[in-house]
Parts: sequence; C-alpha cells; structure tokens
Amino acid sequence: GAEPSPAAADSPTELTLPPQSFHMDFTEDGLVKEFGFYTVDRRQGNTGGLGGAFGYFYGVGKPLPIRECQPYKPSFRFRMLGLIGKIGKKLSKGKN
Repeated sequence: GAEPSPAAADSPTELTLPPQSFHMDFTEDGLVKEFGFYTVDRRQGNTGGLGGAFGYFYGVGKPLPIRECQPYKPSFRFRMLGLIGKIGKKLSKGKN
C-alpha cells in the first residue's frame, strides 16, 4: 500500500509497494514457526518490485548495499534465452 515517504530530493513523495502475499507456518503444537511474505507482482508500485523493508529503503532512496535489496534485473543469460525464444517464435510464424 501507499505510505508517506521521508523527504528526500530524489525519492517519490509516496511509496507504493507491490502486492504481497503473506503466509504463516505452524508447528504441530499450533505455534507459529515462520511468518513471511512474497511479492506477487513486482511490476507494480514504485519500489523497484521490492516489498517490505527492502522496498521501503529502496523507495526512500537508501537501498541496502546487498544484491537482494536491489530491484530485480534478469541476468544476461536469461535475457538472451528470452531473445532466442522470441526470434524462434517469429521464424516459426513465417513458415506457416
């Protein structure tokens, strides 16, 4: 959801986190074993697809200096595989 952002020259005036799905895992005794969340659609919002605290820090212009706290960027290999797939799809349409 949208939250007011601390004043920073290059940060948005309002943070909009992407939608997130929360989950809880329980022990056999019914105690909470794990509480977590997953970003459902990283294309939404203005925090680089990051949710939770990572999204907050990125959104206010102070991302944490580790790779997991940066917006998702497909690897070169993954982008090339996607390109090969698109080219193959276009070539197969031309044969029909």
